[in-house]
Amino acid sequence: MRYVYLTVDMEEWYDLDYLKDYNLKDTQVEVIPQLFDFLDLLDELEIKATFFIVAEIAERNADIICEILRRDHAIGCHGYDHRLLYEKTNEQFLEEITKAKQLIEKVAKCEVDGYRAACFSMNREKLELTRKAGFLYDSSKIRFDQHPLYRNLDLTGFEQLDDLVYRNGDFVEYEIPTLKLWKYNIPISGGGYLRLFPFFIIKRLIKMYEKSHENFLLYIHPFELTNIKLPLPNNIGFKTKLRCLVGRKGNLRKIKKIVTFLNKQGVEFRTLNHDRKNRLGID
Repeated sequence: MRYVYLTVDMEEWYDLDYLKDYNLKDTQVEVIPQLFDFLDLLDELEIKATFFIVAEIAERNADIICEILRRDHAIGCHGYDHRLLYEKTNEQFLEEITKAKQLIEKVAKCEVDGYRAACFSMNREKLELTRKAGFLYDSSKIRFDQHPLYRNLDLTGFEQLDDLVYRNGDFVEYEIPTLKLWKYNIPISGGGYLRLFPFFIIKRLIKMYEKSHENFLLYIHPFELTNIKLPLPNNIGFKTKLRCLVGRKGNLRKIKKIVTFLNKQGVEFRTLNHDRKNRLGID
């Protein structure tokens, strides 16, 4: 492989779609303030990441956002809130992402060029509205029709520049990698899949993936980077509890192993905004 993109979806643990019916936002427990260990790990590994921030939590986490930028990582927008895009009208979506972009830029004091939809729930209409709002790249495409929340984004009219990378004019789309196993595309690079599979299986899947792919993208979330106890409600179902908690313990060490393994392959880690500028020849 040549390029690897490490990305973080900056949402709180109670923003997870399968917890949204439990009204947990009033809890005093938050995981984003615990990200400093992860930032220190990135410094140790000498790699830079792209952080997609939910705008409604930006102001109260301004110190962390500024620290992310101070350490030369990139930031993007993960929406105003973490609701699925197909639950919003086009007018509501455009208004919210315009507001979100302005809010994050006010906190970060820099341009915010990138966007990622909650749960990869992007469609083509909303992608065009993302461009209209002033974003220059998106990372919401995933080929995984079996997941009830995801959408397989139509990129008709886009030119494929590289593995996982598509272009339409000066706008670039980054795809989430999946591995074809039998007749299914399986996500192997983030979320619950990264927590569920032990490292030796992830390593094996990546080796299978790289036989036919040049680039790789990892996506993780703050609640997966800390062991802080989450105050889950007593009436939560076993399946939901498992999805939320499985593999959290020791996941930071696993991510270090994965990144170290990829580094040994001789890859170059890039932020998405740096990659876009490099591909389009922008200084």
